[in-house]
Amino acid sequence: MHITIIGCGNMGSALAGRLSKTHQLYFYDHHFKNAEKLEQEGYGKVCRDIKEATDHAELIILAVKPQNVKEVGNLIGKELKKEQVVISLSAGTSIESLKGFFPNAHIVRMMPNLAVIYGEGVIGLSSDENIPQKNKEDLTKAFELLGKIHWLSEDKINALTSLTGSGPAFFFAMVEAMVDAGIAMGFTAHTAQDLIYQMLQGSLTLLEKTSKHPGELKWQIASPQGTTIAGLKTLEEFAIRGGIMNTFLSAYDRANKLSLSD
Repeated sequence: MHITIIGCGNMGSALAGRLSKTHQLYFYDHHFKNAEKLEQEGYGKVCRDIKEATDHAELIILAVKPQNVKEVGNLIGKELKKEQVVISLSAGTSIESLKGFFPNAHIVRMMPNLAVIYGEGVIGLSSDENIPQKNKEDLTKAFELLGKIHWLSEDKINALTSLTGSGPAFFFAMVEAMVDAGIAMGFTAHTAQDLIYQMLQGSLTLLEKTSKHPGELKWQIASPQGTTIAGLKTLEEFAIRGGIMNTFLSAYDRANKLSLSD
């Protein structure tokens, strides 16, 4: 499949590294060196002209900031054909707005997270109502190298942005705190990292393999008057669970405000 990526920053580059394994890619960025770097890394062909980049593309991925979507639409929007699909990564920019910028093409909103670099991402997709089922099936197949694909109604995109787009940053902050605790107990930073990372990997495996509720596994570990229940009591005293919920909900509220300002 011929895919053009417009915008070669962090996410555009992350997508390029995976998609280049099975697709023919073209790149355009108003900072030419960003696109040129991807060509030098063997991911595809750089184009100096945006119309050249999009002329024969089956999929056009907009990995640009929301304020730049209109600029791209002014350059190529009316020249796109009805069989082409525009895939927007711009948070807060609705399908209705995108349709105004790209009136002829099919529109899909995409919310990936950074783990697509290693093919372990969560990828949310939401399409305009007129897109043929065959296109959706082709997109699912085209993006399967990125991670797990989830087709959602557009009203769920902001929630997904909070849970899986912003979520890794919140998780990394929590992991950093765990490592700091290990250092406070006397481990070196390197040893604390190794211990915490393996603990987390093992915990995820338990959740996946046993299919048990997290609370049930928690109770299996916590023995009467033991160390675990003492720690869990402190966790509740500091309202950590409520803090985590509110952290995600704050990101969700922000995503909704961005959508309203669209």
